[in-house]
Amino acid sequence: MSGKLPATQAGGHRSAQEGHPHAGHTGWSREDAIARLESPERRRSLDPERFWDRVGLSPGATVLEVGAGTGYFAIPAARRVGPTGRVYAVDISAELIELLEERKVSQRLPTLVPVRSTHERIPLPDAVASLVLLANVLHDVPDPTLTEARRLLAPEGRFVNLDWKKEGTPEGPPLEIRLTPREAEARLSVVGLSLKDSWEPGPHHYAQLFLLGGSP
Repeated sequence: MSGKLPATQAGGHRSAQEGHPHAGHTGWSREDAIARLESPERRRSLDPERFWDRVGLSPGATVLEVGAGTGYFAIPAARRVGPTGRVYAVDISAELIELLEERKVSQRLPTLVPVRSTHERIPLPDAVASLVLLANVLHDVPDPTLTEARRLLAPEGRFVNLDWKKEGTPEGPPLEIRLTPREAEARLSVVGLSLKDSWEPGPHHYAQLFLLGGSP
């Protein structure tokens, strides 16, 4: 995640992960995505296994990640949910969906389900997920995608937002497009989510747990 970040693409949405377009990674080559999203620096500051430990992801869960990229969080989740669970790895990039399909086979992860979406539609049935994850993407996810993410959350499910702190960090998106925890809470409350818990999964990030709290 070091170095200059690409300019806005794909409808002007810049990713919260790297300052590039999201809720997917349109316009990225797989090599660029792997280099940026799986850098050693990123793993040191935000370890996905420790993150899932804190979330308490258990066997049998059905996870949906919006903007899954190379599977940085989705692949460890697929190992954890076991044969009775499922992980929907959603992205708008055809090339990265292809990469996820290849990794599903090479890493023997039958419960990983790559799903190509648009900003307006995630082609899955209502209330399919017991846990929805937005990892470093909220500040660039368009409103229709948030509405879709809420639609896919089961009534008793959990919604986790993970994002960069709005302060100087060695990497990450520009400060002016980052969201504070309060700003993130305000945005997610609009689609009917209520904050229940928060923590710091790493020195440069915050995480928030939401539950359904009423109609949007």
